[in-house]
Amino acid sequence: MPRFFLKSSMLFLVSLALMGCDSSDFKYRNNDGIKTLTAIKPAYPNTRFVVISDPHYHDPSLGTKGSAFQEYLDRDRKLLAESSEILSEAVKQIAAIEADFVIVCGDMTKDGERVNHQAVASQLKKVVAAGKKVFVVPGNHDVANGESFRYQGDEVLAVANVSAVEFKNIYHPYGFKNALMNDSASLSYVAEPVPGLWLLALDSCLWRENKEHDEPETEGKFSIETLGWMEDVLIASKKQNKAVMVVMHHGIWEHYKGNEKYYAKYLVDDFEKVARMLAAYGVALVFTGHFHAQDITLARFDNPDSFLLDIETGSLVTYPCPYRVITVSGGHTARVESRFIASIPSFPNFRQHAQNFCLEKSVLLVNAALKKYRMSQADIDRVNSKVAEALMTHLAGDETKPASPATAEGMGLWGKFIFSMRKDLIDAWHSDLLPADNQITIDLKTGKTL
Repeated sequence: MPRFFLKSSMLFLVSLALMGCDSSDFKYRNNDGIKTLTAIKPAYPNTRFVVISDPHYHDPSLGTKGSAFQEYLDRDRKLLAESSEILSEAVKQIAAIEADFVIVCGDMTKDGERVNHQAVASQLKKVVAAGKKVFVVPGNHDVANGESFRYQGDEVLAVANVSAVEFKNIYHPYGFKNALMNDSASLSYVAEPVPGLWLLALDSCLWRENKEHDEPETEGKFSIETLGWMEDVLIASKKQNKAVMVVMHHGIWEHYKGNEKYYAKYLVDDFEKVARMLAAYGVALVFTGHFHAQDITLARFDNPDSFLLDIETGSLVTYPCPYRVITVSGGHTARVESRFIASIPSFPNFRQHAQNFCLEKSVLLVNAALKKYRMSQADIDRVNSKVAEALMTHLAGDETKPASPATAEGMGLWGKFIFSMRKDLIDAWHSDLLPADNQITIDLKTGKTL
């Protein structure tokens, strides 16, 4: 989940220079035989599936009260205290949906706690018992997280996290068990949830870089080895006449103007080159999470048939607490529906509670961020609620311009300067890039809305 106005990390610049993802390295660019293969366009089989993302499960046994837990909540927007009820309700609803499978776009847990992973796996078992396959990928919070904690009064106490091997073992029934191929350099794999459709489940996370007792790496990137494996999978899919879609945690395309500028760590590194490669092999659908927004964005490339849709699903524990139901039919049509958790036992009017909670925490975070820029409290008070509302507009999707947008009117000189430096981001959160975000039908041959 983004924290307002954080600068993009400068970590891994040396490694990026060494491993840079040059599109000329891809086989589809310079191998005539592979170029011929990319012209094959397998039809999508009829299927219906569910997408959830970022459940960030926090078990009640790890503490939901006390000053230490409250201090954490004041630095975040996630409904952690209610996460157990939210996931239970989501599983109950999903189990009742007529669907072939479910995909989870990562961040199963608050911060990689072993007990949380075990609880999530137990919930997913109920989905399988209802006749649906489940396929997961890790998120940046899930593996080797150095901030796996429980909260007791005013104390923050370390608890066991999980390694990559343990993650794979816990979620063995949910993708890894029936994988057709596995990447030896990451937790990526390929599965065939229904005949004729390959799901390329990608591990875009940097868990190898995590350190004990330190915040996990938020950025995402693919190693040269994983990129090569991905292309080999796509080549194999063409030879076997399989349609392909992708699930990963990090975004593959910008969801608003300035996404890369302000929040590059929420996009996989070299996202444009990776997206071009996927689109070249006919991948039209990529399901992502990470930023907690309910947003769909369309990337078009060199010809009208070369495109890619990044379908980002918001977090179950962040307003508006969504999940998606996707229906593919007729070989090339995808209907995307958004559904929302509206009620849980402790909050029958949960949607309103979630909205109020997210706005309250967003205002606190904006307030803290602007203080770091030495803005006066009077100037902060003039804009913080407007900025928070702009972010919430983006989180909900299908953004519209407000009747009374945030302005620098009445601010001091320094406040006006800081506001001017970030106004483009505020405007971007109010502007919806095509296509629509919540309810849409897409032609998978053209990328056009039907």
